[in-house]
This record gives sequence, structure tokens and C-alpha cells, in this order.
Amino acid sequence: MLKLEHFEEIAFFDEVTGLRNLKGFKKDFEHESLDDVHFIYVDIDEFNRMSAMFGEDAMDDILASLAKSLVDFCGQSDVYRVGNDQFILLTKSHYICEPSELMKILRNPITHDHLQYNVNVSICVLDHDDFPDIDLDQTIRVLRYSIDRYKHQGKNLLIYADDELYAQYQSKKEVEKILYEAVKNDRFYPKFQPFVDTFNNEIIGFETVSRLRGDSGVLKPDVFLELAEFTGLIYDIEMKMFEEMCKFYRELKDHKDLKVSSRFKAAVNFSKHTLERVKFEELEVLLKRYDMTTNDVIVEVKEHIIQSERSYETVQKFHELGFLVALDEYTNESSSFLYLADIKVDIVKMSEDLLAKLADSLEFKRIHKVYEFMVKVAKEFNLTVVSCGIHSSDLLKIVKHMDVEIGVGKYFSESLEKNEFVKFLMDNKKRFKIL
Repeated sequence: MLKLEHFEEIAFFDEVTGLRNLKGFKKDFEHESLDDVHFIYVDIDEFNRMSAMFGEDAMDDILASLAKSLVDFCGQSDVYRVGNDQFILLTKSHYICEPSELMKILRNPITHDHLQYNVNVSICVLDHDDFPDIDLDQTIRVLRYSIDRYKHQGKNLLIYADDELYAQYQSKKEVEKILYEAVKNDRFYPKFQPFVDTFNNEIIGFETVSRLRGDSGVLKPDVFLELAEFTGLIYDIEMKMFEEMCKFYRELKDHKDLKVSSRFKAAVNFSKHTLERVKFEELEVLLKRYDMTTNDVIVEVKEHIIQSERSYETVQKFHELGFLVALDEYTNESSSFLYLADIKVDIVKMSEDLLAKLADSLEFKRIHKVYEFMVKVAKEFNLTVVSCGIHSSDLLKIVKHMDVEIGVGKYFSESLEKNEFVKFLMDNKKRFKIL
């Protein structure tokens, strides 16, 4: 009969590779000095995609083969499997375990059932002597952050943790703490950017954007959005914005001194993280609470997000339920025009960056042709086109000449708080002359 201590010891080992796992790693170094320790963190690129394609048996063989390569590469190192697709090597030999040589070895194909598989890995290297004040848990977090920080740049990366990267990690932790406190204390609030008919200046809707009330002032999404997605807090923020959108839409409809357009719509942005977590029944409860239908709502998603199969399916579900779907910041960089024919979307919001280039005299002719062509293609697919970034009367004239009927930009208005938006609606006829 196995004794209790045997069961406890099993808990420190990874069944697939035979290596000690994260628990074993922490136990082994619980009371050990990290002086002169060299960490090599190995992360398998696109692990989930490979698992879906090749299956569990193949992935187990790949992991076992990779683990053997890591152990054989540096005889004086300790090797641990610390996650589904992560390994750590620890050594005090900086020369025998040269990371660039390890990269070359790991690029060799791995064989399973007479088939060869190419496995891509990214590596982060950290010398603890460079960061003597951090403990083991912090070291692991820095290594993971370093890989995640640069993953968007591609596969087979070799990253060295330096002072600059560590400062970025520290900054991330500070902002992360601020975000958690902000969500907990309800410090996110909405502002509303008007959608304007470019031909008659009628206000036909709004886009809901988030703001964070910080100790030193108001923060825009470009400051916190990436980290909010990284931590998963983006879901709480975007669901709050969805309810704020519904609430304000109903307030405008019920306002005794306002008569909003019959075309009036309310828009909200959803990130990839939210698309993969959203529960439609929760959205339907909020719509019912504020006496709205799905057709009153525009769900905006960035073009590149829908390349994910799961996000793509969610977007199609939004369309089937009657929501209007908009491709936000559209440039055609992440998808072909044929993609517009395949995916069920209703609106294309042209990238503000494209329109900004029209203000550059050197770029004008070429970008003008590109912009005009993209507008025509979208219209061929019976999509509504929205021009974003209309910051001057000259740009307004250009998009009107292309027969773009809806615009967004500073020429009409900045994003506004509720009372400002109501005043904007009331004053709108006086504010603009029809061009």
C-alpha cells in the first residue's frame, strides 16, 4: 500500500513529461538562494491551436520529446514543466546552456507516429543577479510577462529580461492595481460620441466609450485598455458600458424636450475577451430592463478580432439575434474584401488613420483612391459606411463627395458626458450650417 508521503510526492511531478511541476519547482527552491541562478523560460507558441489540430496523444508525445531535449541540452540544469506549454531551466552555467543554441535545437522536427511536427517556441532569459530583490514568485511573473509582452511580434522569439522590461512589468502591476480598485469602486464611467448624418447634420446615434476617473485625472482607454484585456477586467468594464449605453438610450427616448431621430442607434465596443465570455441572456435582460430591442444596438468589433474562430461565431450570433454589427477601424489589413461577403456585418467604420492621411498633401491622391475604392466595395456588399476622424470641414467635403452618409469626429463633437450630449442634441441645428 502506498504511504501518504508517496501521494504527496506524486503531486510534485508532471505525469506527461516526468519532470517536476510548478509545485515541485516552488518546493525545491522554497529555502534556496537564487544568487547566480540563470533562468531560461521556454514557451510553446500557439499551443492551444496545435492541441486542437493534432490531438491529445500527439501533444503528449511532443511535450515529452521537448522535455527530453531540454534535459539533454544542459546537463547541469534543473528542468521543470511549470504550465501547459511552459518549461523553466535553471542553471548556474551561463555558457553550457546558451539560449541561442537551445533555440536551434528546439527547431528540429519532433516525430510522432511516423509524422514530423515543427514546434515553435519563444524563450525568455533572466539572470537573477540582475534583479536580486525579487523572490521566486516574482521571477516567474516577470518571465511570463516578458513572453506575453512580445508575443504579438511573432513566434520563435528570444527575449532577455533587462531593466527596461522590468520597469514595464512594474508599471503594469501599478496600473493593474489601479484597474482592480477602479472596477471595485465603480470609477469607470461612459462618454458618448455622436453619429452624424453628413448631409443634413441630424444626430442619428452615439458610440459609448469608457473613461477612468483616476487620482490624477481622467484616463482614456489607450492608457488602460491593453492591460484591462490582459487581466480580464475588460469584461467587467465593457459590460458596465453596455448597461450605461442602454440606460442613456432610454433616457434620451423618454426626454420630454427631445425628439430623437427614428434612425437613432446606440453603439458599444466589445473586445475579443468579451466576445469569448459574453452571455447573451444577460444582454437580453438589460435590453428588456430598458425597453430596447437588439435592433437598437450596434456592437462594434475590431477587424482583426474576428480572425479568431470563436469570436467569429459570436459575431454571427449577434447578427442572428438582430443586433447590428460594425467592423471598427476597418483598413482591410487583417482581411480580404471577400471576407466582407462571408461575414455577417452591417456597418463598416473606416479607420481614422486612413482619413488622417488624406490631410497630407503628399499622400492625398494615393490614399484618396484607396479610401474611395474601399467605400465603393463596402457599398457593393450593401454595408453602411461610417467615416471616422472627420476633424475639419475639408475632410467632411471629401467623404460627402464619396457619398458617405454617416460621420464621426471632432468637427461635429468630442465624446460627451450625458448632460453635454443632451445639450448638443438641443443645440445641434444652430451649431452647424449645411455644407
